[in-house]
Amino acid sequence: MAEFHFHNLIVEHVGRPGSLKDPEIAELFDKEDPEKIFIDLREIGHGSFGAVYYARNAVTKEVVAIKKMSFTGKQSAEKWQDIIKEVKFLRQLKHRNTIDYKGCYLKEHTAWLIMEYCLGSASDIIEVHKKPLKEEEIAAICQDALQGLEYLHSLGRIHRDVKAGNILLTENGTVKLGNH
Repeated sequence: MAEFHFHNLIVEHVGRPGSLKDPEIAELFDKEDPEKIFIDLREIGHGSFGAVYYARNAVTKEVVAIKKMSFTGKQSAEKWQDIIKEVKFLRQLKHRNTIDYKGCYLKEHTAWLIMEYCLGSASDIIEVHKKPLKEEEIAAICQDALQGLEYLHSLGRIHRDVKAGNILLTENGTVKLGNH
């Protein structure tokens, strides 16, 4: 009985999964078809939420990362609530050491979160180089990661999963915290 009641609270709070009747929720999502905008999708990662893809914007040619999150099947209301929470959070991030959020689209019960593309993580660098990082490199990565954390803390947020795999680097070497 309690589980059913909880489900109803979620549905009342954020609407049915995929519903854009609430204008506050509708404004979180871009209206275009993401398959017409983003091309060359290649899977680059996978997690409990779904998959992350490399892609290019067909118009601007910008390379982006797309995190596809399904909200069907078991616990679809909770998945939908998680997507809305993540989009609301990502939209407010504005710091050089956090991933840049670029928008979110809905396609067939899947949210496409569009974010800045990063070449890889600190753990990828260690794996590829097959040798330890220099002390100055470690210090620079740690300093930037800590600045990103300090920013998140200033928003009253806690990262909860700081590890080498979530410390990402852009092509120009900027450190970005991922999976906040």
